[in-house]
Amino acid sequence: MARASNKIPVVFRDIAFQSRSIFLPDGTQHRVHNGHLTAASAGLIAHLDQHAEFERVPVVRAAA
Repeated sequence: MARASNKIPVVFRDIAFQSRSIFLPDGTQHRVHNGHLTAASAGLIAHLDQHAEFERVPVVRAAA
């Protein structure tokens, strides 16, 4: 079974801005809306994990 941290997509909270655009070196643009950004690629997830102004939103699982 895969670890939760390796699953895509991952939601990040922007602790500095409610709205902005993030540009990766490959030229792709990703937008923060309402202080959150959903990362659906491994490259974006890796970038945001290393960015001090972003933190992962914990996954909340419903009781079975």
